Amino acid sequence: MTFWNAFKATYSGGTAFLVACPLLAMVPVVFELLQHVVEVKIGMYDSIAAAKAVEHHPLRMAFGMVKIAALTVPIYWVTRFLPHRDARFAATLDPLAVRLFAGVLVFDLMMAALQLFVVPQTGAALAIGFVVGQGIGCLVAAWGAAASLGNRAIGPRASIALMARHVPWTFAFSLAVMLPLMIPHYALGALALVGPKPLMWPVLVVDSLLVGWLTAVLAAGSYYVAARAAGKAGVDLMPDRVGTASVLATGGA
Repeated sequence: MTFWNAFKATYSGGTAFLVACPLLAMVPVVFELLQHVVEVKIGMYDSIAAAKAVEHHPLRMAFGMVKIAALTVPIYWVTRFLPHRDARFAATLDPLAVRLFAGVLVFDLMMAALQLFVVPQTGAALAIGFVVGQGIGCLVAAWGAAASLGNRAIGPRASIALMARHVPWTFAFSLAVMLPLMIPHYALGALALVGPKPLMWPVLVVDSLLVGWLTAVLAAGSYYVAARAAGKAGVDLMPDRVGTASVLATGGA
């Protein structure tokens, strides 16, 4: 799968999920909106000085962990949706898949907790933390995809072995997928802070909807990088069936 084909598949697949599974897609939207409620309550949008003062407010940081969980869970649904664009399969709580994905969720929350509460919240430390976090995310992408599909054969160690040689490609691809929606996400946050106050809530609602789209797209991107690596290694992401991974990953590097 070429870079451009993977990019197109990521955005079309993520958007298709929003249309096919609107209630599931609303989960990150609701929690992003609730985070904005918390931010308004603590005065984050009162002024630039206030925003800096309450940036690390305990209530905001604590709810941030809840929101991260709400942004991680859709990986399960999006990954299950993409192979056959099957909304029913996406929403199915397969016992094995749920149990496997729980490990992925705990791992992601541990990583988030380290970045929020351990890594110094300074420019250089945050930049290093972002790069390291993205690199680790590249290595465990196949684990997250396989777990969501109920494939116990690809755990953390197998995922690292599968993804290691593809980290540069995956890292660049992840950034390319992220930026088109991340830039307006930050722009909307800035507008809510410095723009006319009557526009604050409409802007925050639009931002929450954008985060729902961003969540689906990032989950789709993670699936397709895993599918590409799995296809090149002759490994199926789907358990006990002819895998879509090898089909999706054909077409070259």
